[in-house]
Amino acid sequence: MSHAFIAHGADQLDSLLKLHEALRAAGVPAQYSDGERRADIDAAMIDAASLMIVLVSYDSMRSSDVRSQIIRAKRNGMTIIPVRADRARLSGFIKEFAKDIVHSVEALPPLVDAAQKVYRQVSPVVAVMNLKGGIGKTTIASQLAATYQASVQNRVLLIDFDPQYNLTQLFFPGQQADEAIAADRSVISLFEKSRAHQADLTSPADQWATLSTTPFTPAPRAKIAHSLLGDTPTTGRLDIVFGQFEISKYAFSTDTSGLEAVRASFLRSIEYYRSQYDLIVLDTNPNATFLTRCALQATDRVLAPMHTDIYSLRGVRLLNRVINDQTTQDRRPELSVLFNAVERREQSDFEADTRNGVFNEQVGFDLSSKLMSAAIPKSRHFRIKGKEDDAPIKRLLAHHGRGGGLRQVRDSMLTASVELATLLGKQSSAS
Repeated sequence: MSHAFIAHGADQLDSLLKLHEALRAAGVPAQYSDGERRADIDAAMIDAASLMIVLVSYDSMRSSDVRSQIIRAKRNGMTIIPVRADRARLSGFIKEFAKDIVHSVEALPPLVDAAQKVYRQVSPVVAVMNLKGGIGKTTIASQLAATYQASVQNRVLLIDFDPQYNLTQLFFPGQQADEAIAADRSVISLFEKSRAHQADLTSPADQWATLSTTPFTPAPRAKIAHSLLGDTPTTGRLDIVFGQFEISKYAFSTDTSGLEAVRASFLRSIEYYRSQYDLIVLDTNPNATFLTRCALQATDRVLAPMHTDIYSLRGVRLLNRVINDQTTQDRRPELSVLFNAVERREQSDFEADTRNGVFNEQVGFDLSSKLMSAAIPKSRHFRIKGKEDDAPIKRLLAHHGRGGGLRQVRDSMLTASVELATLLGKQSSAS
């Protein structure tokens, strides 16, 4: 689980609890030594953490435990954020990074912002999005996520964010999906308190005209995520949160305050599940709606598939405009564009012109700099047909498939996944 580890002295209980609550409210999980656990348990928490926050005080300056914890964090290459808790003189050991002490427990917002930034870099969210339909968003979301998981060997979550929920139907038969959706083991539970949180509740999916604004703690992973790998022997996991038609209710609601409340709940849910996964991928709908705004505000990078035609250019142009209009500068996601369904015998004139910046002025931004070097070929292997009782993994080309041309498709997906890992600051085992 990715989280922040707080190193502290025995004299800092008030500051510790204040900091812990501020991080929790911001969606950043935090752990700390309670002074009674064994050193090996603290070490395990540090090894699983994404950053360390050191409360600098009179006591921590003299603590051998804090010193050992910092040494372990530095050896792990972790980001360390020192925070003044009092006016203690700094030890020589702390002075190695004391120049970075710009935070105080009396001014927590900048500290929380810094912690969130590191946390999001370790556990990023990618939204696969284009405001033009039919360009392969679901194919790219599913196959690229599977290839990424197989190459990086970590924990990846797919979220079906399209009310048409084609991603869900790709992997699971209708009856199985319907039963899970009826129990709210689905995407609506990211927005509203549901049966996934409390079994005797009325499902928000059955309340089309109203929005539940009751605060809730996100459901445990096992209650909302469904495995795509099954019993496949592999490191990490690849899960999916089912989509459903009922999240269309948000597009029709006129309850402004209610929509703000469910948007905030969704963002808190995403922050929580970051701690359970190394990458979250949203498969979005092709319309500019409330769901689009939610996705853009939650994501760190937008991945836009596009075809080699003028109509895809229009979709990317509008997408870039929506990104700029619907997000603030401090939380604006990066944009990456991936050519999909291209003929790979030779590079088309359209693709070459796009990469050379010919269309930059037409789309209104530097599109050529946003293009990934990888390109996904047009292939019959993406037209996956299987029996209804086939395991989900049989829909994933990284793990299954046969026939001529499959290697080229797999290689292109691997190239794209390694490039995505690089863009996200991750290290792929295949790179």
